[in-house]
Amino acid sequence: MMTSHAKTAGWPAVAFPSGVIIPDWGVVTTAPAQEALRAVVEAFIGRKWDGLDETESRIHGIVLSGFALSGHAPETADVAAAAGLSINETDSVLRRLTGRDLLILDAAGQIRGAYPFTDGPTEHHVDAGGFAVGAMCAIDALGVGAMLERDITVRSACRQCARPLAIHTRSHGRALGHVEPSGIVVWSGHRYAAGCAASSLCTLQALFCDVVHLEAWRASASVAAEDGVRLSLSEALEVGRAIFAPMRMEMQPWPLTT
Repeated sequence: MMTSHAKTAGWPAVAFPSGVIIPDWGVVTTAPAQEALRAVVEAFIGRKWDGLDETESRIHGIVLSGFALSGHAPETADVAAAAGLSINETDSVLRRLTGRDLLILDAAGQIRGAYPFTDGPTEHHVDAGGFAVGAMCAIDALGVGAMLERDITVRSACRQCARPLAIHTRSHGRALGHVEPSGIVVWSGHRYAAGCAASSLCTLQALFCDVVHLEAWRASASVAAEDGVRLSLSEALEVGRAIFAPMRMEMQPWPLTT
């Protein structure tokens, strides 16, 4: 368990009503990974996710499970049925979760994303053995395997040159397998704005085919060193695992019976 470690070491973390504590600081092993993870937690996880009530936590878990089952967002009516709530009650909870930046709703109030998953346009696609799903960002994509406890393939592209990238995991998503090309690196940006990581911080969590192209992108986009952290692929996997592996405990059986 990382609970006591997180507290005694002074690492920021959030406790969910289900007992889940995010992130798991015990899996990040390098200073860059720790810096990147701390930035993500302090930018929005710690400030926005803290203090969920039991209903919010349960609905969040149902939505995650819906994505994991089909690769797409569940309909509000299905979430309501699974939770044993009315449509109006469920809609209210979904909007509260959106205010906490745990979910993304479209203009019509329908679910379109729940970190790490998205139905929206994305650079990052995950084959999770039985279904394919979009991921919000590079870190999210890498965390899907550990969250689902299965090996995955992440397919993306270099942000600078658009070269196709393929990342295979092993050990149930907890370690890297074959990577093509071999020099893939990650930029983990720090900017959070407008109460939504998907439209701010996630846009600066990017994959590159090598360090040269990452630095070329930083120069062309005027991204300063203090705006983020360069991570090796294994470090980025650690960050994704730290955030999303604990969320497996949040996931609810689907459908639930009432």
